[in-house]
Amino acid sequence: MLKLKSLVPYIAGSLVAVVAIGILRTPKVSAAIKAAFVEVAIPSNPFYNNMIVLNAATSVGPDSGTLGVTNLTLTNFDSTAQQVFIFAPVFSTGGCGGPSADIIGGGGPQMQFYVQPQQTLSISYPSPLTFHGISGHTCVAAEVTTLLHGGSVEITVNGFVN
Repeated sequence: MLKLKSLVPYIAGSLVAVVAIGILRTPKVSAAIKAAFVEVAIPSNPFYNNMIVLNAATSVGPDSGTLGVTNLTLTNFDSTAQQVFIFAPVFSTGGCGGPSADIIGGGGPQMQFYVQPQQTLSISYPSPLTFHGISGHTCVAAEVTTLLHGGSVEITVNGFVN
């Protein structure tokens, strides 16, 4: 009788393990678990937008969520080299890319790029460059900080939104 009582926890544990394995092996549960892992690895909300920067700061973005930028492509259509400032904008009115968007400052991440005349610069981020919402707006902004001579700078933003 004493030996039987000491075996009860082992028998109960084995039964729980067999039931758990049986549940996890069912096709529906197995597919749901795999789908959850794929969703983490491959986001379902891709983001793509571009902006033409002339003499004022310009912004693009989903305006909500968290933007993970995986690639920035800067093309200088001007005849002289241009310095471009990329940042997370702060607005007094409006939102991302809107006609009434009034950029009054910036937050992080911030970076400067120097693009040669009539050249394209592509920057990839294997670990996404993350832009969180500032004052409720999730955007990427750019400003040319050197003098344009009749050209412009085009910036393409690729990534995903969570």
